[in-house]
Amino acid sequence: MKKSIFLAALVLVGASCFAQKSMVSKARNLADAETPDYVSARQAIKAALENEETKGLANTWYVAGYVEYKDFDAANLNRQMGRAIDTQAWGTAVLNSLKYWDKAYEIALVPTYDKKGREKFDTRTPKLILPKVVEYYTYAPLISAAFDAYEANNPSVAYDMCIAHVNIPESKIIQNHPEEAAKLLRDSSYYTLLYYAGRFAYDAQRYDEAIATLERMNSEHANQNALRKEIIFANEFIYQIYMETGDTVKALESIKKSIELFPEEAWFMQNLINYYINSGQESMAIEYLDLAITREPNVGQYYNSKGSILARIGRFEESFAEFDKAIALEPTNALFISSLGYAYIDLGNKINDDATYLSAKEYKKEKVKIDAAFKKALEYFEKAYELEPTNSEYKRNLRSMYYRLGMIDKYNALGE
Repeated sequence: MKKSIFLAALVLVGASCFAQKSMVSKARNLADAETPDYVSARQAIKAALENEETKGLANTWYVAGYVEYKDFDAANLNRQMGRAIDTQAWGTAVLNSLKYWDKAYEIALVPTYDKKGREKFDTRTPKLILPKVVEYYTYAPLISAAFDAYEANNPSVAYDMCIAHVNIPESKIIQNHPEEAAKLLRDSSYYTLLYYAGRFAYDAQRYDEAIATLERMNSEHANQNALRKEIIFANEFIYQIYMETGDTVKALESIKKSIELFPEEAWFMQNLINYYINSGQESMAIEYLDLAITREPNVGQYYNSKGSILARIGRFEESFAEFDKAIALEPTNALFISSLGYAYIDLGNKINDDATYLSAKEYKKEKVKIDAAFKKALEYFEKAYELEPTNSEYKRNLRSMYYRLGMIDKYNALGE
């Protein structure tokens, strides 16, 4: 009696497994039909993918991808015939099939054992998958779908599509077949797409994925094949993402590395200097300004910035010398001339603050120095305004100095 029950159970288990395997066959037949029914095919394979007996079989996952492939293939034929297709559906079918085939390939690489304990591998499934994945890379449906998604303001989908395409040559399916890997070029166009994938991830606010993607532009292979400007842009974005997400430690590591990698690109140096200026780290800002000046001694803005920092920390004589260098390089730069005027105002204000508690007699002596500083400021503000008479800031500075020095006639003559 017990033996009969046990045999009945075996029959039931076997029947269940057979039923699910028939669902795999049904899914394939529906996809291969003269009039394919992809909806029903997907429903059939879904049941097999969820069943304990069949979800561990490489063929189940292969057929799941095959259903999606047939949908892609039909759309591709329509596209080649000049008919309109839904590029998003086209790309989604490819994306799904790649996911299924990655799983199928993974299962196929795991050995099974015969009765004598000998290893057996599923060699058929990888051979079926390989040419279809190569076909995907050749026709690039994912790229069409990615850019259409981006145009439709869906950068997250655009990223998923684009990164899936550029990952094809990196996949085990391709890498385990060197002869095919050699055919899938990773040239400058490949890295342009990788760069765009990072941009899409950034726009989708998928920052970790954006950084990981853009970092791939720094590989040795990328440095040999990618456009240098796109490698530089990628590193600019990496720095910006770290800053936007508040990770200043990683941001500084990133930008300092970029300064070494791209010494000809001033953007990195300038942004690092700005970071130190804005965060009140004057000594670090001066250190990198000195490095910038060593690299580009004829850029007046570096001397102007250094002069402003030195004035801010009270090292006025040094600051005046830096402004003089900036103005010597660009004698008609009103900004540099005006900056020197601000430095003299700061000097006058400091002398005034330091003299606040002096006696009247001592203060009178200091007042001579204060007025001298303000008169020097006036001299530079007049020059700046002369160069740019339509600049409202320069006009406002000039009126303020006329008023402060009691030059009311000139103050009134200048007008509002």
